[in-house]
Amino acid sequence: MTIHIDFSPELEAKLKERAQAAGKGVERFVREAVEEKLASGTAQPAEQLTPQERLKLFREWVASHPVREGVHMDDSRESIYAGRGE
Repeated sequence: MTIHIDFSPELEAKLKERAQAAGKGVERFVREAVEEKLASGTAQPAEQLTPQERLKLFREWVASHPVREGVHMDDSRESIYAGRGE
Protein backbone atom coordinates (compact mmCIF):
# COMPACT_ATOMS: atom_id res chain seq x y z
CA MET A 1 0.00 0.00 0.00
CA THR A 2 1.24 3.47 -0.81
CA ILE A 3 0.18 6.40 1.35
CA HIS A 4 0.94 10.05 0.64
CA ILE A 5 1.30 12.27 3.73
CA ASP A 6 2.02 16.00 3.68
CA PHE A 7 4.29 17.17 6.50
CA SER A 8 5.13 20.73 7.44
CA PRO A 9 8.70 21.73 6.49
CA GLU A 10 9.65 21.73 10.18
CA LEU A 11 8.27 18.24 10.79
CA GLU A 12 9.88 16.94 7.60
CA ALA A 13 13.28 18.32 8.67
CA LYS A 14 12.92 16.74 12.11
CA LEU A 15 11.87 13.43 10.55
CA LYS A 16 14.89 13.41 8.21
CA GLU A 17 17.20 14.31 11.12
CA ARG A 18 15.85 11.49 13.33
CA ALA A 19 16.02 8.95 10.49
CA GLN A 20 19.61 9.92 9.71
CA ALA A 21 20.57 9.72 13.40
CA ALA A 22 19.10 6.22 13.50
CA GLY A 23 21.06 5.28 10.37
CA LYS A 24 17.89 4.64 8.38
CA GLY A 25 16.13 6.03 5.35
CA VAL A 26 13.05 8.16 5.99
CA GLU A 27 10.66 5.56 4.53
CA ARG A 28 12.06 2.79 6.71
CA PHE A 29 12.04 5.04 9.78
CA VAL A 30 8.37 5.98 9.25
CA ARG A 31 7.35 2.37 8.50
CA GLU A 32 9.02 1.15 11.70
CA ALA A 33 7.39 3.94 13.71
CA VAL A 34 3.95 2.95 12.40
CA GLU A 35 4.65 -0.74 13.05
CA GLU A 36 5.77 0.09 16.58
CA LYS A 37 2.65 2.13 17.20
CA LEU A 38 0.39 -0.64 15.90
CA ALA A 39 2.24 -3.32 17.86
CA SER A 40 1.54 -1.51 21.10
CA GLY A 41 -2.09 -2.64 20.75
CA THR A 42 -4.83 -0.73 22.46
CA ALA A 43 -2.97 1.99 24.27
CA GLN A 44 -4.39 3.28 27.50
CA PRO A 45 -4.38 6.96 28.33
CA ALA A 46 -1.40 7.79 30.55
CA GLU A 47 -3.74 8.60 33.45
CA GLN A 48 -4.93 4.99 33.51
CA LEU A 49 -1.48 3.41 33.65
CA THR A 50 0.06 2.22 36.88
CA PRO A 51 3.44 3.67 37.88
CA GLN A 52 5.03 0.32 36.97
CA GLU A 53 3.45 0.41 33.49
CA ARG A 54 4.63 3.98 32.96
CA LEU A 55 8.15 3.03 34.01
CA LYS A 56 8.10 0.03 31.66
CA LEU A 57 7.00 2.21 28.74
CA PHE A 58 9.63 4.81 29.58
CA ARG A 59 12.40 2.19 29.72
CA GLU A 60 11.24 0.73 26.39
CA TRP A 61 11.31 4.22 24.88
CA VAL A 62 14.84 4.84 26.18
CA ALA A 63 16.01 1.45 24.87
CA SER A 64 14.60 2.28 21.42
CA HIS A 65 17.15 5.08 20.97
CA PRO A 66 20.68 4.39 19.76
CA VAL A 67 23.57 4.54 22.20
CA ARG A 68 26.20 7.01 21.10
CA GLU A 69 29.56 5.48 21.92
CA GLY A 70 32.49 7.80 22.48
CA VAL A 71 30.38 10.90 23.10
CA HIS A 72 31.40 12.75 26.24
CA MET A 73 29.15 15.34 27.82
CA ASP A 74 30.43 17.64 30.52
CA ASP A 75 27.46 18.05 32.83
CA SER A 76 29.41 19.38 35.77
CA ARG A 77 28.01 22.32 37.68
CA GLU A 78 30.96 24.42 36.59
CA SER A 79 30.27 23.84 32.88
CA ILE A 80 26.55 24.49 33.23
CA TYR A 81 26.92 27.79 35.09
CA ALA A 82 30.15 28.99 33.44
CA GLY A 83 30.10 32.69 32.64
CA ARG A 84 27.20 33.53 34.94
CA GLY A 85 29.28 35.46 37.41
CA GLU A 86 29.43 32.87 40.14
